[in-house]
Amino acid sequence: MTRAQDAAARSLPVVIVGGGVGGVCTALALGRQGRRVMLLEQADQIGAIGYGVQIGPNVLPMLERLGVGQSVLEKGYQPTEIRWCDIASGASLAEIPLHTPEFARRYGGSRYIAIHRVDLHQLLLAACEALPNVELNQATAVQGYRQDGERLVVLSADGREIEAAAVIASDGLRSRIRAQMQPGDLPRDTGYVAHRTIVPMDQAPALARQRTGVTMWSGPGFHVIYYPLRGRTELNIVMVVRVPPGIDCESAAYRDHIAAIEAGAQAEPRELIERVSLERRWSIADRDPIRRWTDGRVTLLGDAAHATLQSLAQGAGMAIEDAVVLASILDEAGDDYAGAFERLQRARFLRTARVQLESRALWDVFHCDGLDAELRAMQWGERTPHDFYRCLDWLWTPLHPGA
Repeated sequence: MTRAQDAAARSLPVVIVGGGVGGVCTALALGRQGRRVMLLEQADQIGAIGYGVQIGPNVLPMLERLGVGQSVLEKGYQPTEIRWCDIASGASLAEIPLHTPEFARRYGGSRYIAIHRVDLHQLLLAACEALPNVELNQATAVQGYRQDGERLVVLSADGREIEAAAVIASDGLRSRIRAQMQPGDLPRDTGYVAHRTIVPMDQAPALARQRTGVTMWSGPGFHVIYYPLRGRTELNIVMVVRVPPGIDCESAAYRDHIAAIEAGAQAEPRELIERVSLERRWSIADRDPIRRWTDGRVTLLGDAAHATLQSLAQGAGMAIEDAVVLASILDEAGDDYAGAFERLQRARFLRTARVQLESRALWDVFHCDGLDAELRAMQWGERTPHDFYRCLDWLWTPLHPGA
């Protein structure tokens, strides 16, 4: 590359595709380095659907590195424990306290936080908007990319070509960039759907209002999880259901299926099921781990690279880690984006693959039946809080990017 070409390349933006948590965090991380960043989001507004998200103790230090950790602490709620109960018997299957001295010691004083996704998104967007070198573009759908020698362009649905120094695809589970990079690689559907609802705390069931942590009730092919948000003024509820074969979720048969689950449930989850709106639903799927996230100066990030089930509540967390780790690598790599993206892939593959595969294994544990459920109750009942911490150390211990 000539000196003139090199200067031209340096003036081009790093284009980030997708305005979710991972994309906005990446824009912020690279924008704070002084890089020119252009974020493209296909929706008319860069924002988030308004439900809760859990932030593990491994994630808060990443947000602190982005300069928003204190704001997240102020906007978030700090649950007292994670509790898991059997929906039919009411038996407690697991309890992980989150405010103990051992928790603080093991995880460097970090916290476990539940935050409204809109609040988190707005904090990140405000930080991006304060940077003059970060450009946020909504209503721009990306179809793919093209690399011709030294020239890299993003192809928009309206026919435009946007030249880029590098492209970071944070465009989610059904990433178009991943589809181009990995033809034939499709999401793995679980057969489950999620229904999400937020209710004002004063309208929540009385039993649920007493809970101060993250609480889950599970049974065969079903679970409901809930926790407070916004200073305990709201209750976030997520109900997850395995859809019986041949049943349409819009049908009376599906509502009968939910009613049958409700009839066999303990009082607390039964009252929560009654509060959940069935009008909206999200199919639950993940991705198989892949070792190739990059193509020259193009890389996948977040769900586009390693979409996971919700079992470990780490989908957003892994995307935030990706963003901070990438920024740390680029601190050293400068404008060698292809080299930096290869390093990101090597640094992140095993950790994110473990989250994906352990989440799948836990999904089956959450929803098992019969003898499997009996053995689950026995095995999990033998575990102490210390045992749970030890099992989660690999995940919850904060990373030190660049250390």
